[in-house]
Amino acid sequence: MRSLKTLAAGILLGAGFASSAFAVPVTINLAPNSAGYVSSFNYTSTEANVTVTGWSNRSSGNKEIAQDQIARWNSPSGSGVGVENQNSPQHAVDNSSGDYDALLFSFNKVVDVSKLGIGWYQTDADVSVLAYTGASAFSGSLTGFGSNWATLLSNGWSVVGNYNRNGKGTFDVNPADVKSQYWLVGAYNKAFGGSLSQKNDFFKLNSITIEAAKVPEPGTVLLFALGLLGLAASRRRAA
Repeated sequence: MRSLKTLAAGILLGAGFASSAFAVPVTINLAPNSAGYVSSFNYTSTEANVTVTGWSNRSSGNKEIAQDQIARWNSPSGSGVGVENQNSPQHAVDNSSGDYDALLFSFNKVVDVSKLGIGWYQTDADVSVLAYTGASAFSGSLTGFGSNWATLLSNGWSVVGNYNRNGKGTFDVNPADVKSQYWLVGAYNKAFGGSLSQKNDFFKLNSITIEAAKVPEPGTVLLFALGLLGLAASRRRAA
């Protein structure tokens, strides 16, 4: 009897741990087809859904961070999502002329971003990645942060990493396995640390790989537990 109870406890514990601790990596293709300039793109996947918006410094005046239109391409020469900015003739995510472009990923649940894919680049393609880890709820907008991107770091955003890239392809990010519902992927910005070169980075992002933790179905686990307890009770009566 003791062995049966031990087995039941072990199975339940193992099932719960496996369901909650292990994630299934899913790569979201950000450029499944071409699309003109819009305010946002929405993507769905088996693990999480996400809304993507573009942000950059205003091209005149006080250079405040503001939302810009984004577009996507699906061609050998330019596959991926870019930000439309008056100072960005390549329509890419870039830091040209001292302005900084970034894509904001707003997921419907907390995820672990593990890989990014670049489908187009010019000269250089260094990338800065941030995640929102603040205690207060994030509004989903970068409006109101002024012109200094460093202000994000004192308002709940954390630097995940700065990555030296000079070509197309997929690369690993987030070695510390930071988890967040909101992620910012942009051209390298010295405000986020590091010592990479700035003002010459251009890329279009064509994929993002996420891992969302699996949560066990409460009803399934409960039924499984009741079944094992019932088996144990019948064995006791039979004995």
